[in-house]
Amino acid sequence: MKRSSNFLRIFVLSLFLISCKSTDVAKTSVGEITATGLRPIYITNSKKVELLLPEYADGAYDVFRILDGNFGNTSFSFLSYTQIDETGISLSLMNDFGADMGNVFYDGTKVVFDSAYFPKNLPGEYIICDIQNAFYDSAVLEENYKNAGLTFEETVIMWETGTPEEIRKIFDGSKLIEEISNHDDTITIKNYLRGYEYKLTKIEE
Repeated sequence: MKRSSNFLRIFVLSLFLISCKSTDVAKTSVGEITATGLRPIYITNSKKVELLLPEYADGAYDVFRILDGNFGNTSFSFLSYTQIDETGISLSLMNDFGADMGNVFYDGTKVVFDSAYFPKNLPGEYIICDIQNAFYDSAVLEENYKNAGLTFEETVIMWETGTPEEIRKIFDGSKLIEEISNHDDTITIKNYLRGYEYKLTKIEE
């Protein structure tokens, strides 16, 4: 787990440095769909969004997944337990031995990130934002990103096997910032600007 720990420290440090540009919460025209009083998320170095309220989750989820990812040449793998519903988001990470690697909680009023493996000043809002990008209502996400001067798009591709693949993309102008794919119980998140990628694969019951 040494490589995983190194990845985590590099990854969270990069998010922290990005977030330090400002701690002011932006006033938006879509305040009724976003949480207030939380740290804004810098999608680019200058454009930021706020977290959506929990009621805009696109369904309820209560599953174990394998979380595999990489940042540059560093890779990692964890077991994750994710709970998402209209009351909030809860994510727990465990290593191969079942030891607690971290917990993130969001209820629309606060984000709590509790882990001995992460810096205490890590903005957990960034983790919640990626989860919302993958699991929240696409129309509301589109409105939130439009308000920030960004573009959010969703397309659905039908495979020959008859299974659909949902693809979500975030653009800054013509530049692709992040891409989220959901196919066959596997969610893949690629952030091209920050240089990280991870997959969440549902564990068969």
